[in-house]
Amino acid sequence: MLTDALLAELQCRGEGSDLDYKAERYPFAKASDDEKSEILKDILALANAHRDSTGYILIGLKENPPHPAEVIGLPSEGAIDDSRLQEFVHAKLESNLEFRYEEGLFKGQRIAVISIPKQPRPFYLKRDYGKLDKDAVYIRRGSATAIASPREIAMMGAANVARGAARVLLSLQTTENDPFPNNFQREFLVFPEKLPDFAEVSNEMFGVPRLFSNKNYWRDGSYYHSIWRRVIHVRLLTSNKSEFSLGDLHLEVTCHCPEGASVSVLRADDMPERPSTSYSGVRLERTGRLMVVDQRGSAPVAQITVGTIRPGQTVRAEEDLALLPSGPGSFLLQARILANEIPNPILIEHQFDVSGPVTKVSARDFFALMDACSDDDEE
Repeated sequence: MLTDALLAELQCRGEGSDLDYKAERYPFAKASDDEKSEILKDILALANAHRDSTGYILIGLKENPPHPAEVIGLPSEGAIDDSRLQEFVHAKLESNLEFRYEEGLFKGQRIAVISIPKQPRPFYLKRDYGKLDKDAVYIRRGSATAIASPREIAMMGAANVARGAARVLLSLQTTENDPFPNNFQREFLVFPEKLPDFAEVSNEMFGVPRLFSNKNYWRDGSYYHSIWRRVIHVRLLTSNKSEFSLGDLHLEVTCHCPEGASVSVLRADDMPERPSTSYSGVRLERTGRLMVVDQRGSAPVAQITVGTIRPGQTVRAEEDLALLPSGPGSFLLQARILANEIPNPILIEHQFDVSGPVTKVSARDFFALMDACSDDDEE
């Protein structure tokens, strides 16, 4: 599903050659051919429209000029299955059309989105269907749908020939903007499994404990030192070497590790701060991020929105990534590059080795380490 930030942006744009609103869900599952031809016609018209980026049909929203579109919402009954819609559309066309149908929540309401990337056109039916004619090239002009003229069809073909293949360069760098190395030396600390609660006494005469003492201070300290001793930062820069813009460019980054090992991935600005003996409150999650790490799968995946990149432009990801290997070994960093003008994702791989000692920290050494941490704070 599209991010709330992108949906909010589309909600404020108004209908055009790349955006259409539908207050109600299209009839599909038990609909007649005439009824189902409505969704087919709108998909074809948007796919054939002249535009520079992905086209969207937002279902469950009603245009409300001059205000943002009103979120009407959809009933849960009658949801359309993407795979069935894909099968339906592809069976009717002369060539394969790439699109996606999704349903989800936006501002507390159920909505649906049809996303159609920019791709070689025209698209047309191989036989009559419902209210639609064979070989007619339906096109969206502004907020209206019509049949394309011969000149418009010729211009579509010319645009397909004129545009070459997309060329993208993804650079991996350190925080010092040097090329990302193939070898790293790190230390892996193993702390005692059970650490006691921290209880700080602020008034030695009466032995009154400080009310806002951080009882997790020791555990926070073990986490802090463990992570900062083994972290590997990577900075990602995307360069458009094409002769045309790349729209809605997106990166999917993951890291594979040796069998029996694991690797965590964080945004660099989510790395833990130096622990404090006093309670510092809850760290609030920031919204509207262009980089989000999805931890729900078998391996964490960083989803990075880059946006539109003009020819010759280089864009740095919103934040660096922090890779946290559980121990020494050989690791493989993989990045998939996706954009409207890239029909198949581009896969970039970088293998690197991590070596270094696995150090078991005794209770005495741990408390000495924490004392040194406190001394640094006082200085």
